[in-house]
Amino acid sequence: AKVARRWALRITDEFFEQGDVELARGMDITPMNDRRTQSRVALQVGFIDFVAVPFFTSIVAIYPGLQPDVDRLHQNSESW
Repeated sequence: AKVARRWALRITDEFFEQGDVELARGMDITPMNDRRTQSRVALQVGFIDFVAVPFFTSIVAIYPGLQPDVDRLHQNSESW
């Protein structure tokens, strides 16, 4: 979980920096990159719950041995 959290922080830093560049250039800020309206927690939970879990759940239908990974995704989501 420590490694996942470090990567999550790095990724959200990158998103927010991109939003800062968009703002500085007078562009519309991509919603997920707007540090004024987003939180790291919302971004991580949203990604896990709406992208990663559905994807890996469909893969588990073919490779049941990956079920522990889906369980870990749920745990990661809850840890945020």
